[in-house]
Amino acid sequence: MNIIADLHTHTNISEHAFSTLEENCIAGNKIGLDAVGITNHGPALEDGASHWHFKSLGKNNPGKMHGVYLISGIELNIMQDGSIDLEEEYLSNLDLVIASFHQEVFYPKDKNHVNDMLNEAITNKNINVFGHLGNEIFKFDYEDIISKCNKYDKVVEVNNHSFVQRPGSDVNCLEIIKLCKKYEVPIMVNSDAHISSSIGHFEDAIAVIEKAGYPEELIVNSSMDRLQDYFKHIKGIDILNR
Repeated sequence: MNIIADLHTHTNISEHAFSTLEENCIAGNKIGLDAVGITNHGPALEDGASHWHFKSLGKNNPGKMHGVYLISGIELNIMQDGSIDLEEEYLSNLDLVIASFHQEVFYPKDKNHVNDMLNEAITNKNINVFGHLGNEIFKFDYEDIISKCNKYDKVVEVNNHSFVQRPGSDVNCLEIIKLCKKYEVPIMVNSDAHISSSIGHFEDAIAVIEKAGYPEELIVNSSMDRLQDYFKHIKGIDILNR
């Protein structure tokens, strides 16, 4: 399986990550990736980036850096009421908006609570991708949400970092990927790297995807043609020519 872009990475703009934007791009180029996405956490997390970071990142994206296409993005927080932690005026300048649950700002009451908030978030036109949905702490009705993703133009991320940091993700992700296959929901494979040496590590994610028999042609970042078509579709931009 060929993955040509790592679109969920963090930089040392956050205290819990350790490399610069340039170091991430250099690492991506070194291992042969075509594109790298910078998606620091939204401001609701204690060490998340401020709104100024995202405004500047969106407006000052050079298009290409150290031989890879640079995708300006964010990993938003889905909040207790299903809202997100950054206003549309800042998100509109970004290429990619990933939305995820994090324990530090979302305290799930039960499975129904998580499901209700996902049903709220799925209608938000600013969100492009749901991040690391396989987290055991945030269980929900997988079929209910996955069956609606195409209606609301949402992609499901398979997050390699989860298989180390979020116990139970392997089993949950397998179930989610099988449902994505059933409903032909596109997925995106990312490392969620917090240091440049983790850029492009997709091994555990790919193993689960292959186990599920998920078709490569539905993986957004499995070729530059697919990636280019995706960004033309969601943002009306040509990432190869800007």
